[in-house]
Amino acid sequence: MLRYALLALGIAGLSTAGIFYKLASAPVVAMVAYRMVIAALLMLPVALIMRGSGAAQTAVAFSRTDRWVTAGAGLLFALDLMIWATSLKFTTVASAALFVSTHPIFVALLAWLLFRERPTPLIAAGIAIGIAGIAIVGWQDVRLSGRALIGDGLAMLAALAETGYLLVGRHVRQRIDAPRYALLVYASCALFVCGTAIGSGTRLALSPHDLALAVGLAVVATVLGHTLVSQSLGYMPAAVVAVSFLAQPLMAALFALIFLGQQVPVATALGGLIALAGIGVVAYGNERRVPDVDAITEM
Repeated sequence: MLRYALLALGIAGLSTAGIFYKLASAPVVAMVAYRMVIAALLMLPVALIMRGSGAAQTAVAFSRTDRWVTAGAGLLFALDLMIWATSLKFTTVASAALFVSTHPIFVALLAWLLFRERPTPLIAAGIAIGIAGIAIVGWQDVRLSGRALIGDGLAMLAALAETGYLLVGRHVRQRIDAPRYALLVYASCALFVCGTAIGSGTRLALSPHDLALAVGLAVVATVLGHTLVSQSLGYMPAAVVAVSFLAQPLMAALFALIFLGQQVPVATALGGLIALAGIGVVAYGNERRVPDVDAITEM
């Protein structure tokens, strides 16, 4: 039961990311930079403690190739976070969370295009259902505001970056324990985001209010959310993995309603539920076909 409780806690943590970003007034790049620097610092003692636990994966050393691959995963993770946080400037937390959760569909499509892994009938049906639901949400967002559609597109672009992150790092993660892998991903992500901030001339000084929100992002959404989900899903049945994908956008919408007062229109809710059903089918199909793929979501 503990693993299920930890997974639920991790999903809840991930679902809060949009709230923290929406409440912040600092530039997106600055918020993401502080989030990842703090997260990397917090993960350092965790990785050291786990290294001394004697678990089998903790004894495996990072090879030179592993380090480069992990750095590449960190770059894609940085793109994912920055693009998704930017999408919140244009659309609601509920829509952004839904569209970024489409990455199981991208995993299936890229496996087909790059590795000639033809989708099973189950996955193909899930993709069709997911696209239908997404089309309903997009149509509703166009009716509400053209800017919302821009946010939806950015969130889907973030999902594509997240897909790359998952595919690039999955072989390293299969051999290396989650805390050490997360530490290197977070650290490389922080370097890329800080470099982007400096290169773009973004002001990095934060107000006490925004600094507190950045700490919340690091502790709740990243260390608690992302790391727990990454650790938990490696031991979960495929059905649980699929359901976990469905829970995160729903919880994000609930938190947005509670803390931001963002209502979800009926058409958006209907389309979102249809899309989530399709995404869940695809996630379940992916897990059954490739049981060793890490199924990680993060905002």
